[in-house]
Amino acid sequence: MRGFSLVELLVVVAILGIIAAVGVVGYQGYIDSSKKEVTLGNASTIDRAFSRDVMVIDNKMTEGRTALATDRNNVITREDDCIAYVSAAVDSLISTHKNAYDESVPYAVSLHLEAQWANSSSPTGTNGEARGLPLNVAKLKQGQLGLQCANACSPISNTSDFYIHRCSCLSPDGCDTHTFQQGDGSADTAKYESEVEASKRWDEDGNILIGAHLPEWSCPMPLDAGSVCP
Repeated sequence: MRGFSLVELLVVVAILGIIAAVGVVGYQGYIDSSKKEVTLGNASTIDRAFSRDVMVIDNKMTEGRTALATDRNNVITREDDCIAYVSAAVDSLISTHKNAYDESVPYAVSLHLEAQWANSSSPTGTNGEARGLPLNVAKLKQGQLGLQCANACSPISNTSDFYIHRCSCLSPDGCDTHTFQQGDGSADTAKYESEVEASKRWDEDGNILIGAHLPEWSCPMPLDAGSVCP
């Protein structure tokens, strides 16, 4: 009887190494897929919560509102404007949800504030965390949910104008908000116009019209940065 030769042992080690490498790649793919599913699943649940809150609050029902409309400092009523609801929702989501990709990064952010920070090139964001570079571009980090109003100062009671758009960022490099405009000749504009009905594409100034018609990939930068309502 004889033992294994050096060559045979090296072959076995090489095979085990290949199997381990394949396993690591497969496991990492599973983890990445799980993070994506959690991020998109949470966003979908939150979208349904928005619809529920608008119905409950507008009809002055005493029960049924979600935690998004009741942050630690404020209870949203039908007289409150959309930007107040977004502020309350962001506070609530940060306290109840973790960013699936990086728990040190706040899960939710008001895109109105992000646009304001981009205009001032602020280095910090929602919880004082470092904003993504370049500082003069409004963007989300991977795993973040961005919220913005179609009409920031419209109250919940005005249901025809009240709409909150959500953007989920899945890219490891972060996601820039969109600033393409009617007639600019960009690839984004062409894609947008191919997917959206002509009457719903642009506002009177040729900017992206916010509403339920927006494709999932479209994340417009708010024009009313900061949204200080009277």
